[in-house]
Amino acid sequence: MKRLALIAATILTATALSIAPASAHATLQSSNPAENAVLDAAPDAVTLTFNQNVQSNFATVTVVGSDQSQWAASEPVVDGSTVTVDLDGLGAAGEYTIGYRVVSADGHPITGSIPFQLTQGTPTPPATDLDFTNEALPPAPQPEEDNGFPLWPIGAVVAVVGAAGVLFALRKRTP
Repeated sequence: MKRLALIAATILTATALSIAPASAHATLQSSNPAENAVLDAAPDAVTLTFNQNVQSNFATVTVVGSDQSQWAASEPVVDGSTVTVDLDGLGAAGEYTIGYRVVSADGHPITGSIPFQLTQGTPTPPATDLDFTNEALPPAPQPEEDNGFPLWPIGAVVAVVGAAGVLFALRKRTP
């Protein structure tokens, strides 16, 4: 009987300690323009789509030409898992890079870059009233509140109480 009690206590403890909240960070699913796209005309906007919602107050998107000119014409707009920034044309034909930094719903920053090529440029001056340089990026935010009470303390209490109950039920009663 003691062996059965020990096995039961071990199973309860292992189960309680294995309970942990799942956490997965957002990842980029698609972009428009797509990575390494070759475009004949400048798009009106850049759209990034992530696999889960991102925080709206920490999104940064840049569109930089090969001459280091900035071409984003608006602040990024976040709608759930989609981030959009308007463009006011692009400059000369050549290589462009979309740079992004967003914060997933769980508070983790996600950064990346997406190169694309423009084959027919226009001599439009870059947007100069917005500053989307990497130096101006906000620091990675710390989550203000937890996404819920961790389950492991509850599981530990359940395991201890369960093990004590099993041991109490199996102890030899003395007259």
